[in-house]
Amino acid sequence: MCARLSRGVLTISIDLEAEGEPLGLGEQRSLDEMARRLANLLARHSLAATWGAADPAGSAIGERLVSLDAGHEIAVLGDATWIGREAGRTSFGRELARRTARSRGTGMRVSTLMLKGTKLDEHYDLAIKHGITVVRQAVGFDASHASRLQPQTVRFGLWSFPVSVALPGTSRCLPGGGGKRTARATIDRAIAACGLIQLAIDAPRLAARGHAAERVVERVLEHVARRRRQGTLEVVTLSEAAGKLRAGHPSRPSRSILRPAA
Repeated sequence: MCARLSRGVLTISIDLEAEGEPLGLGEQRSLDEMARRLANLLARHSLAATWGAADPAGSAIGERLVSLDAGHEIAVLGDATWIGREAGRTSFGRELARRTARSRGTGMRVSTLMLKGTKLDEHYDLAIKHGITVVRQAVGFDASHASRLQPQTVRFGLWSFPVSVALPGTSRCLPGGGGKRTARATIDRAIAACGLIQLAIDAPRLAARGHAAERVVERVLEHVARRRRQGTLEVVTLSEAAGKLRAGHPSRPSRSILRPAA
């Protein structure tokens, strides 16, 4: 029996920045081309995604996505240089204020913060102060089996989304890291449970892995589009998913409204 949601709901988030040292010129060009191909692939299937950039106002792909008017969402992507225990509260508040203000100054509606390789810790109040309503956790954080399909309210209406499945995969045997079978099976389990699943795509890693990894993403998105045509899956951005959850959220703020998958 399904709770709250009438069918499975999928969100797609795309990290547009590499973790660690800045990319070289050739690597940046490769990443820009990968972002363009991902946008075209999503457009082919009429799928919207949440795209995370460190500074959305200065992101060429961010401007292009806004101009496409295809329902995409632009988010701030943050790493350990300014988010987390070591960075500190002051740095987080200052940097988040700067990045969100710049984005909104260009007409981008920014309400989602995507994390990469770090945790937000206890600075949720600052996120809310600067208009953030959704936090997508980093890959590998808050991803226990019991919580994979269960976004949680953190406090004051701020929603936390764990990553359910990430592409490209990490297999040593399969070209590009594989991940197609796992992703499709996880999506189908979410559909069966009327749950919510978060698919995260790492664009820099995808660009580095080459055609085999990109082909896996293509196959997974074809599966998503097929399930949507069948009427068993809805695809929305992270902020839209939070809006759906907020509309049916029970009075106790710390409990998820979704059941875990069987």
